[in-house]
Amino acid sequence: MLRFPYSDDEIRRRLRLGEDSSWEFKAVEFRGDSDSPPAHARVSWAEEIVAFANGSGGAMLVGVTDEGEVQGMSRRRLDAVERLVVEVCTEAIKPPARVEVHRFELDGRSLLLVDVPEGDAQHEAHGDAFIRLGSTKRRMGPEERVRLAQRRGLARSLGYDERTVPGTGIGSLDERLWRRLLSAEALRAPEVGLKKLGLLAADDQGVVRVTVAGVLLCVEEPHVHLPNACITAVRYRGADPSTGQIDAREIQGPIDRQISGALTFVTGNMRVGARKDPARVDLPQYSLRAVFEALVNAVVHRDYSIAGSRIRLRMFSDRLEVCSPGSLPNNLTVESMSARQSTRNEVLVSVLGRLSVGELPGAGGRSYFLERRGDGVPVILRETRELAGKNPEFRLVDRAELQVVVPAAATDSARASVVVTARCGGMPLQGADVLALFPNNTWKRATTDRWGEAAIELHSVHLPMTVFVAANGCSAYVKRDWIPASGPLAAELEPLPEGGSVLFPEASGRIPGLSGGLDLGLDSHGRTYFYASNIAVNDGQLQPVTFTPGSEELRLTDAEGVTVKATVTAVVGRSSLLEYRPA
Repeated sequence: MLRFPYSDDEIRRRLRLGEDSSWEFKAVEFRGDSDSPPAHARVSWAEEIVAFANGSGGAMLVGVTDEGEVQGMSRRRLDAVERLVVEVCTEAIKPPARVEVHRFELDGRSLLLVDVPEGDAQHEAHGDAFIRLGSTKRRMGPEERVRLAQRRGLARSLGYDERTVPGTGIGSLDERLWRRLLSAEALRAPEVGLKKLGLLAADDQGVVRVTVAGVLLCVEEPHVHLPNACITAVRYRGADPSTGQIDAREIQGPIDRQISGALTFVTGNMRVGARKDPARVDLPQYSLRAVFEALVNAVVHRDYSIAGSRIRLRMFSDRLEVCSPGSLPNNLTVESMSARQSTRNEVLVSVLGRLSVGELPGAGGRSYFLERRGDGVPVILRETRELAGKNPEFRLVDRAELQVVVPAAATDSARASVVVTARCGGMPLQGADVLALFPNNTWKRATTDRWGEAAIELHSVHLPMTVFVAANGCSAYVKRDWIPASGPLAAELEPLPEGGSVLFPEASGRIPGLSGGLDLGLDSHGRTYFYASNIAVNDGQLQPVTFTPGSEELRLTDAEGVTVKATVTAVVGRSSLLEYRPA
C-alpha cells in the first residue's frame, strides 16, 4: 500500500509525469456556488477505486485535471468530496473498499489523495469488475474474474508471512542468506526450493515475488521493504522511563540476526554478581535461556501487518520487558499460553526450525532456533522462577500488544543459616529429615536436633523454597513458597502410629520395613511415575506405575510378604516425599 504523506516535491513530480498504473487524476466540476460534486462522479470514482483494489493498489488525486493542474477547493468542498468518497467505497463498491483519505495543500491549493491498497477480495462497481492497465482501466472478463476470485480466496487463507512483497524478486534475496536454508539437492534449482519453503511466491499477476517471510529471513535489510521489521532496545537507569536511558539501539537485519543482537544487548546491560561455592558461581539478573525464548517468540509470532509498530526490548532496574505487536492468534489466551500453542506465521516457524542457532547464548544446547513447538512459554516460566524466585508476567495490552515481563533476580549473595523447627503432636521432634529445595530443584538436607531444630546453610534467603519434613511415626509435611528471609519455619506434623513418612532426595529410596526399593520421577510431560524393585505394586500392577501425588494410596508388598499402604505426598524435580502405614 502507498504511504502518505509525500513531500511537496514528490507530488509536483507526479503531477508533471501524469497518470500511470498507480496514479489517477480526477477533476471535480462544481456547478456555480454549489459545494456538492456532480452525480456522475460517483460512477467514475467507483470504477477507478475498484480497478486499483483489484490490482496492486494505487492513489487517486481528487481535485487535479488530466493535465496535472491542481484546481483548489474550499474547506466545505473538501468536506463534500470526502463524504462522496466514503459513500462510494461503502455503498457503490461490493464488497466495500478500504481506503485512506488524506487532505493536503500544494502551493496554496487544497486537494485530496485517496490511497487504495490492494484488496483481499474481488471488488465490483454496479455489477462490473475493473482492473488497472497503465493509465486506464478496463472491464474484466468472466475468466479473469474467476482467476482473481480464486487468487484472492487463497490469499485470505494465507498467513501474512506468506504474502508477496511488491517490487521484489529473487534478485532481492541475499544469496548468502538463502543458501544456508537449502539442501544440496535444492541448490540445483534454488528458485524451486525457495518456493517450497514459502520464501518466494507468485503475486496476483503471476510474477514471482519475495514473501514477507523471505524478506525477514533472506534480505540483508528487511526494514527497507518492511519498515517496522526491527527491534528497538533500550536500557533505563531505574524502574521507569522517566529515569533516563543508559543505552539504546535499533537492531536490524534478518530476524535470526535480530535475535542474536538483542541477546547481546541484554548480556551487555544486565548486572552479574557472584558467590563462591567453593568455585565462583555467577548470579545474573536474567536467565539468557528465558530471554532467548521470549525474543524468538516475539520475532516469530508478532503481527507484521501492523504498520507503525515494532518489537520493543526494554530493560529496567527491576525487570525486562519484551513487547510484541499484535494480539494472540487463533483464540489463544494469556491464561492458556503455557498449555497451548498457536502459530500466526507458519513459514517463519517452519524455516526457523531448520535454521542453525550456532553458539548463541541462551539457546540451551539446541541445534535450531525452533525445535519443539509450544516449549517457549514453559521454559520462560521455569527459568525465571528458578533464577529470580518469581513468575514472569504475560500481558495483553488493548488487544494490540503482547508484553512479557521478566523480573530481575538478586545479584548479591545473601548466604545465611536458617532454621526449620519440627514438632509432632505438639512436642519437639528429634531426628526428623528436612529437605529444602530451591526453585531450580537443587536441595539442602539436614536433621533436627533434640530441640526439633535443623539449621540449613542457604546461598540465598530471597528465593521461594519448598520444604519437605519426614519422620518415622509422623505424617509427611510440605511447605511451598517459603521465603527464608521472612523468618524461621515451624513444621507441625501429626502422629501416625505404626506408620510414618520418608523422603527421597534423588528419585530412589526405601520405605522402612520393606526390603525392596522405589524409584520415582517426572516424565517429559510432567506426569509422575515410579518403578519398584522387588516390590509388587497393587498386587502385581504393570510398571511403570503412574499416580497423582497426594491422592492415591498404593499397596506395596515385598518378597517377605510385608505389605504397607503408601501415598506419594509430593514430587519436586527428582525429590519426593512419601507417607506410609500398615496395610
